[in-house]
Amino acid sequence: MTLLDCIYRVPSVIEGIVARREETFAPLLDAVKDRLGELNEIMFIGSGTSNTCSLTAYRFVEKASKLSTSTMIPNEFLAKTVYNPKALYVFVSQSGTSTLTQQSLKKVKALGCLTAAITEAPTTPLAKEADVHIDMGCGYEEYGMRTIGYCASILTEMLMGVALGQARGVVSETEAAAYTEDALAVTKDHKEICDRTLAWFDHNKEALMDVDAFVLYGPGSLYGVAMEGALKILEIAKRFMCVGYEMDDGLHGPTMGFTKRHAVIVLNDGGKDNHLAMGIAKYMKNDVGHAYVIGANPIDADDLGFTPASKDFACLEYAPVVEILAYRLAVDYGIELKDIKTQDPLPEMKYFNTHDE
Repeated sequence: MTLLDCIYRVPSVIEGIVARREETFAPLLDAVKDRLGELNEIMFIGSGTSNTCSLTAYRFVEKASKLSTSTMIPNEFLAKTVYNPKALYVFVSQSGTSTLTQQSLKKVKALGCLTAAITEAPTTPLAKEADVHIDMGCGYEEYGMRTIGYCASILTEMLMGVALGQARGVVSETEAAAYTEDALAVTKDHKEICDRTLAWFDHNKEALMDVDAFVLYGPGSLYGVAMEGALKILEIAKRFMCVGYEMDDGLHGPTMGFTKRHAVIVLNDGGKDNHLAMGIAKYMKNDVGHAYVIGANPIDADDLGFTPASKDFACLEYAPVVEILAYRLAVDYGIELKDIKTQDPLPEMKYFNTHDE
């Protein structure tokens, strides 16, 4: 079982999460039923991939639930001095052992706030501490560099938004069914996108492997995918510095530092920020160095153009592209597959530990 096999396995995970959604969210809906009238906010708290999945999902959660929705990393959350007593606080950690995420949950739970934990199993420490546990639906994942968990977390959070929207009477049964169908559409072209990404890498292999750094741009929900892509390239390929930017924010300064030693990956959904995506891609291609458009409006043969089968869940169709990029950068540099798996114990644990044992 390779990391690539895990990426290809995502459709079955998506189908399972959709099939079990009523069972998954029943405890949450039971917990909030007496608070629906006063509930006015959802906040996601998590670190690393648990943060980037929330960055990817939270806009849709707000759209579906009609509740103000935001994300925050645990250290920033713990530094706050004012917490909304009418909010639902959702803490995300696949293993459920993230130290500061657990501390964050305990802090607001002690204040009487409603807490939920999204983890891989009800037996995790975070799940046991929360008022409600929501199964992430990822199943067993062989690699610590989460790919299945990233996609499973996104979908679980988004469907949670639909479930809360239905409970609040702002999402009809017809609309909920349409959202479900749209989520399942993600599985339609998943294998093709993975196959085409591998071919795209082969086409651009020499240039992709010759740069020193990757800069990923994404608008809307693709901002979270850009952040996750930067994390995956850094932790899996181990050869490049990487950074992810929101499409507009990444134009305010970083572009002045780009050189031919940088590759820019533009995740483009063809929406309101299309002109920004085209601008940064053309600038890099024509005047500086390397740029690659992923998704809508490819410019040349070096780009990977495709039209997502889904509308609201299209972010899940961009995810395998950045994950496979990270995988190929690693294996084509000769990093053995066994070295991509999480080492136990991790060498940095001599100096710091982010998760409880």
